[in-house]
Amino acid sequence: MKKTLLVALSAFSFALFQAPSVLAQSAKAPATAPVSQKATPAMWVVKDRDTTIYLFGTFHLMAPGIDWNHGKVKSAFESADTLKLEIANLDAEAPAIANLMATKGQLPAGQTIFDGLTEAQKTALSAIIAQSGFPPEAIQQMRPWMGSLILSLGLYQKLGLDPNQGVDKTLDGLARAANKPVEGFETGAEQIGFFANLTDDQQKAMLVSTIEDWDQATTMLNDMIDAWKTGNADKLGDLMNTSLRSQPELSKLILADRNKRWADWIATRMATPGTVFVAVGAGHLSGPDSVQAFLKQKRIKSTRVKTK
Repeated sequence: MKKTLLVALSAFSFALFQAPSVLAQSAKAPATAPVSQKATPAMWVVKDRDTTIYLFGTFHLMAPGIDWNHGKVKSAFESADTLKLEIANLDAEAPAIANLMATKGQLPAGQTIFDGLTEAQKTALSAIIAQSGFPPEAIQQMRPWMGSLILSLGLYQKLGLDPNQGVDKTLDGLARAANKPVEGFETGAEQIGFFANLTDDQQKAMLVSTIEDWDQATTMLNDMIDAWKTGNADKLGDLMNTSLRSQPELSKLILADRNKRWADWIATRMATPGTVFVAVGAGHLSGPDSVQAFLKQKRIKSTRVKTK
């Protein structure tokens, strides 16, 4: 099966889409009774004599009833002095995120998201928009990056994935309830900037990939979640990252460069005693451009924790 870029982009990263005011515009998930399932996602640890840093891969939207917070994951989180997420305090950033998306995600007057597409692509995109439940006039005025992400996130919610059940959001709530400090690697504005600063050609390629891969997205997403739930990091990394690397500039911007910065932070943090629980999109913790790979370049060893 072809690896779909639209799923990889929005599922392995970008916690900003958990912000409530951003997702308020998206399609509602169907009301289904949650089915309890025990999951054993992958986790790693980096440690020395007086410092321990756990690395835990997350999904930013999740189906209800998935029990991942147990055993060694639970004990690692509870032992931590600090929680480190992609974005700290999503709820507080939500208004600013929504405002930035409304301004940076809109096309100039006289342009539409259909500009530059072939007739076949226009027809396919029109059908996707019609199925999405979004007002067509709203999508038409979005820049290609914005339209791609909003449409794919709407699809995820229709499949029963809930931002309020997202792993990051759950950890954030647990940390604050326990008066545990929560820090972020990035801000919502920075994450929006990764997309808003894409060239027109990169944005078009992203939109075309969304159109061409739409019919495969559901199958791929289910495969990704199954791999995450069973701790199959290699399969998850392949599903999430292979398609992204087909666009080297985009891959460098939103995967490799960010992972390197985060590895730099971890390396520096190792000089300070204590325990940190790092929770970021699962795609950042697998493959040749993973956080662990950049740590290895610094001669810092990460060890897989047995969570089963």
